Amino acid sequence: MASSSAAESSSRLSDRGTLATPDIVCGLKIQRLLGSARFGASLCPWGVLSWASGGFYAARRSALGLRFMVLLMHVLFVGAVFILDPTLDWRIHGEPWYIGLYGVLVLLTLVQYFYTAGSCPGYVIDVMRAGSMMHATFVNTAALSKQSNSRNGNINSPTSRAQLQKLSTMTPTSSWAQMVMDLYPPGSSSRDWTCTYCRIVQPPRTRHCHDCDKCVLQFDHHCIWLGTCIGKRNHCRFLWYIFEETILCIWTAALCIESLCLDVDKAWWKDFVGVILLAALILILIFLLLLWLFHSYIALTNQTTYEIARRKRIFYLRGVPERVLPFSKGICRNLYDFCCSSQKGYILEAVPPSEELEARAARYTCRDVICCRCC
Repeated sequence: MASSSAAESSSRLSDRGTLATPDIVCGLKIQRLLGSARFGASLCPWGVLSWASGGFYAARRSALGLRFMVLLMHVLFVGAVFILDPTLDWRIHGEPWYIGLYGVLVLLTLVQYFYTAGSCPGYVIDVMRAGSMMHATFVNTAALSKQSNSRNGNINSPTSRAQLQKLSTMTPTSSWAQMVMDLYPPGSSSRDWTCTYCRIVQPPRTRHCHDCDKCVLQFDHHCIWLGTCIGKRNHCRFLWYIFEETILCIWTAALCIESLCLDVDKAWWKDFVGVILLAALILILIFLLLLWLFHSYIALTNQTTYEIARRKRIFYLRGVPERVLPFSKGICRNLYDFCCSSQKGYILEAVPPSEELEARAARYTCRDVICCRCC
């Protein structure tokens, strides 16, 4: 009986395309747990709460374990390099600035790691809890692309302001649903942009993360080493962490090579440990360098890893030509939005109309290259 009522309430929310508030979301999840055959009909609410809290603390312990492992790897690699370095005493007394800079880099990398691991990727539920649409900015990609050549660099969208003024008179639930509907192409079905797990209306570029159990704005991927999702609000921090980790790996590998070349008469086990350490550093460096280059590319083109990997499965990207980047506003604007997105609040991007996508599909002319159309 409980499962049928939960299914009916879920279908009504999906068919109407309205917003499920946080209270409704929580109620639907508890109803699904109570009515599930996996938990049994006789399961009491205290059992549901204890199961949910147990899963939460298990996931938290797993994330803490991975973070401790990353910290331990840094200590082991850096410590092994200094132990194998025969010129350590001379460097400390003769070149203290060199060791000091290396220590500062190690500290900054670890701080950036924990800062990124504890950051919020930008959850849809947080935008809903803001309570007012004045805390969110409606961004029309088409309007931005037309005004990106303004002299002062400020992007003003009269259409967005008019829609925000109109939506501000509505209730938060109706205004959110109406706002999200305006972000999608005409004729889109509410079933395509209603989350089947949270029962909330998802803006474009949003995906439900099963590890976090939340819908993430501009979802990129879930990083198991950080224990959090990479999304709209922490993608820039993630890129900075990868950059710092790459520089640290290069510097550590250089110290390892120097220690192997300087002292040729050291014990055989030191050579063995040094070679193993150098091989591991080279493999890690290749992975980090490729990862940094890839995320730099998607930052310059305003894409996400999920959109590249699942482009044909995302309903509003299926008809877009492969060479067209629907959300790109030019390299300069993309980089600015990528670096400053966490300071500007929650930005919801609209899917460009088909006419604009067809215009973007045209090949560049000499005039476009001279006018820096790609920028």
